[in-house]
Amino acid sequence: MKLFGFLDRRVRGVRVIDLAGAVLLCGLVLVVYMAKTGAGGTASDIDKVQQQIDEEHTQIRLLQAEVASEEQPVRLASLSGQLLNLQPISPRHEIPSEALADIAHAPPPKPDAATVSAAAPAAPNVAPVTPSASSTPVGAPH
Repeated sequence: MKLFGFLDRRVRGVRVIDLAGAVLLCGLVLVVYMAKTGAGGTASDIDKVQQQIDEEHTQIRLLQAEVASEEQPVRLASLSGQLLNLQPISPRHEIPSEALADIAHAPPPKPDAATVSAAAPAAPNVAPVTPSASSTPVGAPH
């Protein structure tokens, strides 16, 4: 008896090996068709994502152009003068960079009396608290 003798058998005139090959070929065709169909759906998803990326890049370029126009120094200087009453520093307040070390080591200037009274907050009218004789400090032995 042959080991693979059943492959030589014939069913209605067709060998079993030929039938197995045809079934295998049909299965392969079906698998390839399904894989290509799935890849087509994936390709359309990739195209959608790429289109979204392109739209985002366009939006980014528009926002960068808007920021560039909003951050123009002339415009900022104009707005700071109008809205915040800020003016450029006068040249008499500028010092050379060599003098920075001298200023850093110098004692702070004494404020005048008008500046001190305007800057100091008003003291509240509260009577000072005096400790009673029966109170003991925290952590002291009793």
